[in-house]
Amino acid sequence: MYSKLISAALVFAVALVPTGAVVFPRDNDRLSAPQHHKARDAPPSTAAQVSCNGFQPWQVNLAYNGGSQVIFNNQLWTAKQWSYNNNPESSATEWTQNGVCNQPISNKVDCTGIPAWSQGTSYSGGAKVTFNGHLWISTQWTSSNKPGDTSGTWKHLGACA
Repeated sequence: MYSKLISAALVFAVALVPTGAVVFPRDNDRLSAPQHHKARDAPPSTAAQVSCNGFQPWQVNLAYNGGSQVIFNNQLWTAKQWSYNNNPESSATEWTQNGVCNQPISNKVDCTGIPAWSQGTSYSGGAKVTFNGHLWISTQWTSSNKPGDTSGTWKHLGACA
């Protein structure tokens, strides 16, 4: 009879352990003050709302230095270290989430005085051009790569205002 009672008690206890409602004391717990436990974990906190104005979307085939900030999936992220081709959500060791972007996002840039990209012209690293109404900066010397191609030679800085 006692074995059935013990079996029923164990089944009951095992069913409640994952909820946190039942806690089995360890030897060192007997000496400490009683602890109160919740039946469930608290709901996850919501991410902070942040302004993403002036920041640009994360781009594939582009290297980011530590401290660089980008928008990815409507969230602002900061690179912890140098990162290449690893989007913020898939590489937690390289990126920190700052929060969810407030809407609407205004990331237009001033393109006044910036020359249009011209095929065949040589551009040094850091050169800025406009192309299809957007501002681009070269990440290295180039003479044939077009802004927006898959080479990673040009970094998108935003749509011109």
